[in-house]
Amino acid sequence: MLQPLSLRARLSLLLGAVLTAGLALGFGLLILHAGARVRTEAEAATRLARELVEATLPRLETAQDPRAELTKILVDARRLRHVRVALQGAEAPEPQDRRAPEWFRAFALPTPIIARIETPLKETIVIETNPADEIAEIWQEIVWLAIGGAGVAAAAFGLVSYAVSRTLRPVAALSDGLQRLERGDHSVRVPADGPPEFVAIAERINTLAATLQRLDDENRRLVRRMIHVQDEERRDIARDLHDEIGPFLFTVRAGVGALARKAASPDAEPARLAEGCARIDSQIAALQQVNRRILGRLRPAALEEMGLADALQALAQGWRETRPEVSIELSLDGARGEIDETIALTAYRFVQEGLTNAYRHSGATRVSVLATREGDSLRLEVSDNGSGLPAVRVGNGLGLRGMSERVGALGGELAITNDTQGGARLCTTLPLVFGHE
Repeated sequence: MLQPLSLRARLSLLLGAVLTAGLALGFGLLILHAGARVRTEAEAATRLARELVEATLPRLETAQDPRAELTKILVDARRLRHVRVALQGAEAPEPQDRRAPEWFRAFALPTPIIARIETPLKETIVIETNPADEIAEIWQEIVWLAIGGAGVAAAAFGLVSYAVSRTLRPVAALSDGLQRLERGDHSVRVPADGPPEFVAIAERINTLAATLQRLDDENRRLVRRMIHVQDEERRDIARDLHDEIGPFLFTVRAGVGALARKAASPDAEPARLAEGCARIDSQIAALQQVNRRILGRLRPAALEEMGLADALQALAQGWRETRPEVSIELSLDGARGEIDETIALTAYRFVQEGLTNAYRHSGATRVSVLATREGDSLRLEVSDNGSGLPAVRVGNGLGLRGMSERVGALGGELAITNDTQGGARLCTTLPLVFGHE
């Protein structure tokens, strides 16, 4: 029932219910106490009237006119409040005060108190309680107290409601800040005012907004970095196509043209034609090697066909053939078995980048590649005995910076150190379990 109501409405409703219950309880206690007050007053008035009548009755024995004296006694007794005094059988009820409701009069004194006194004239004087004016006075007190209490309660309700409204005013700002965050406005900052609890919430919202804004900036930088890396890769591929495949294609085309001219001449010699075909075949074979190298840079086919360990073996063998003077030591036990495709590709690129740096920049004669399992992680290490790095910092060079970002995106860690005895050491730890979105 209270679910659709706001917090302010709920607090106001609760406060109103408490004040109403307090007024009702106070009103009930006054009514309950009124009965005891009326009965005490009635008993006292009855006792006083009885004592007065009993004290004056002896005058009838000495009076010249006992009947007139009795009438005088009754008149004097009727001056007392809250009682009616009359001879039995000749009671004349006094007018009742109707300012109190009937139910209240019945509740205050449900049973009247009656006393009877026998006179020397053989008549009975009846004394009966009649606290109508007392009941009316008590009722008026209750009414005015109820009105005053209601006024005080209304004033308290207004003051507390105002205080609650001011106290909950920061809630609107907090809600607006969260809505702006939900819409993607991470520059929002919520005013940190109000009670300490709301200040703490506002500070946490501001911290969250600042963190999201920082992540947005990092994402934009990462996107620009990815675009830059893609452009670099496209330039490298374009350079390879132009510098390596282009000359081969030109040579093949020139060879085919020369072969065609030789074949068309009347004195064509089969041996010379076969020699030209062999040269064209060697050019095509070299072109195929360049093509496989470019395709391997884009997507290593050996990784899908043979697995990570064998793909790293093939990668190392390619470097051995290119640079036989540099020895490569492999320990790839941790790279065997089933590994997530994304993790395997990142591990392959890591080793590829490490070998490229070792061969091209360090002047090393020995390179070591180590792959081990540590719990649910794959640890890779590429070390050499070269000249080391001039500045041990992730981000030197596009390759290492891109590799650091790639490893970090998978929840891994990348470290580069220089050995004290010379050479550089490139290490990474990759989680074997990676969730795809």
